[in-house]
Parts: sequence; structure tokens; C-alpha cells
Amino acid sequence: MPGIETIRDFEVAMEKLRTIKGPNNYAELSSGDSSDFTLAAFSTSGFCGLWEIESGPWILGLGEFNTTLIPVLLEHAASDQIRVSVPRSWTEVELEKRSEWNFYLIESSTAPNQPLKHTVVELTSDEEIEAFIEKHDTDPSTRPGDSEIIFWHGIRNQSDELLAIGAAVRWKSGATMVVSIATAPSERGKSMAQEVTASLVKRLFEMGSLLVGLGVWAHNAPAIRAYERVGFQLQEEFVSGPLLRS
Repeated sequence: MPGIETIRDFEVAMEKLRTIKGPNNYAELSSGDSSDFTLAAFSTSGFCGLWEIESGPWILGLGEFNTTLIPVLLEHAASDQIRVSVPRSWTEVELEKRSEWNFYLIESSTAPNQPLKHTVVELTSDEEIEAFIEKHDTDPSTRPGDSEIIFWHGIRNQSDELLAIGAAVRWKSGATMVVSIATAPSERGKSMAQEVTASLVKRLFEMGSLLVGLGVWAHNAPAIRAYERVGFQLQEEFVSGPLLRS
């Protein structure tokens, strides 16, 4: 299409994307390598990439909206059931169901150094973590046994009952993320999510990570406040969902 450049080589596409979004953009951090990558489409200041992942075709958009970016990729998708993640400013993209979320990063130069009110410990029992998840219906993005998990941290009370949890993971790209932060309902408002997050980040930086990321639902204001107090900076405001096909 006029004004649109397509690139099939993953490394070449990521190099061009850096000229639009800079280093450490979400596409590079989340996509890992070229094994699932199909095609990228570029306008002057916008990007869309198509990946064929385990759950089916996935399109990621970054930068400024262009009406022709997504259509260029659709003919290359292996299925009509396509999920997309695009900036929320791309209001022209119609989805069957919308899930709004934000992506944050923190750099090692701004490592958290706040005093903790609670003792945060490493958790080693998958059964205990799974029981906490089931008891409190936390709907985590990652569960015990996931191959990406590096370690879990948590907070207990004096009776050794688990009150809060969180995990650190390493994506295929090598990027490290904080995921599945959850607090027992009776303990919310006591800074436990913030302290578990800070502990996870501190340990990842000690292990050599230069950046740590996380995703959070846009409506979860208490979680967003906790992460920003740790030092996370907003990078992208996304909306995800199945693409509505006409």
C-alpha cells in the first residue's frame, strides 16, 4: 500500500522500530526472537507487527495510528481470529471486547530503596502459592510451574499465613518482569503489594537486570499507585482484544 513499508526480517524490523519508539520498546521486550514473527508494517511514525503465537495470530501496534497498517498484515495471518494490542489512542481500531492496561518500566539507576514495614521472604512451595491463588481468586497472569518464573516473594503474618505474593519472570527476549502481585483482601491498603514489588525489583537488579517491566489493568488505581511509588514509569497505554472483522 502507498506509504507503507513491510519488513519480514525480525532484526531489521526491530532496528527500524527503534527509530520510532527508541530502545526497550514493548515489541522488543515482549517478542523475544524471530521464531513467531511474520511481518512488520511501518508508516512514517507508526508500526504494526504480526506474530503467530501459540494462541493464534497477534498484532501489536506502536507509535501513531495509520489506517492501512493493520489491513496490510491481515492477509498474512494464519487465522481470521486475530488478537491485537494497540495504543488506546488508536480509537479507530474496533475490538469485539476491550481490555485496557498499562505497561511500566523501572531502570536499575532508580532502584527502590524504601524502608519496608513488613518482612518479605522468598517463597519456594508451589503448593502454598497455588493455595493462596485459589483461596483469594487472584486471577494471576502467571501461576506456579510456569517455565518463565525465576522466583516468588511474599509476606507472612506471625502465624506464618501467607498475606501477599508476587513473582519475577524472564521472557524469551531476556527481559525481566514482575507479575502476579496479589494481596489477601483483608490486608489491602497496608502497602504489601508495594513492598513485594520493591523486593522483587531489588533482587532482579542484584541479579544483573538493567530494566524491569510490568503490566497492570488501567482501572486498578491502587496497584498503579503502588507501582509508581516503587519507581515504575508509564511507557504505554494499551487496549487489547479480538479484532472485530467486518
